[in-house]
Amino acid sequence: MTLEFEPLSDEAALAAFTQSTQSYSSPERDTMLVMVEPIEWKKQQFDCLRLREPVVAQVLFSTRAMGKRPTEVTVRDAQLDLVERVSGWPSGAVGMLQVSVQDRCIMYLTDFEEEARRPVDAEPERTPEMRLLLTVAVEATGKSHSEMVLREPVGTERRRYDVARERATPEALLQAEVNLVADVSGWPLAAVLKMPISDFARAADYLTGFFIRGPRTGPISRPS
Repeated sequence: MTLEFEPLSDEAALAAFTQSTQSYSSPERDTMLVMVEPIEWKKQQFDCLRLREPVVAQVLFSTRAMGKRPTEVTVRDAQLDLVERVSGWPSGAVGMLQVSVQDRCIMYLTDFEEEARRPVDAEPERTPEMRLLLTVAVEATGKSHSEMVLREPVGTERRRYDVARERATPEALLQAEVNLVADVSGWPLAAVLKMPISDFARAADYLTGFFIRGPRTGPISRPS
């Protein structure tokens, strides 16, 4: 059984900022098909996972499985939850997959964000403006969104970001970035939540790069 993707509504995307557990699928883009030995689950047979790059809302939903303090168990729970959300497979069927197949699916889905993020030791961009052309246009609030224009955040945007991060959970950290991207870009929240996760990661890293202290210049104290 291969499940087909359904369009992501604005309501479904915005549900990521509530306690909803609604699931949905990604917009049209390249897919990876994973063929497996048939799995019987509740009188249904599953034999093929169809995966695509996750959108922000799907990743945000999945981070909730980590709770307040991520552990090896809860991190994997969140990763498998993402597999379920993108593929449309029920959790029981995903749980019956061989571990090597689970790992292959997890790596495929998580690599989109990991490869787009700025390396820890890399210098932030900090250019006056960043124009981001999305790999896939986002349909939200009755409009098509394909280009995002970003600039250095102002103090009020930084404070809203910091307040959202205070809970220090994986979900709160990602929500803070979502707020920041929406505030600076002027995009509606639903559109940001529908972004491919790789495009979002680049936007968030550009903005948070302004919050990273650069190397000190000049003397560190007055000469005696």
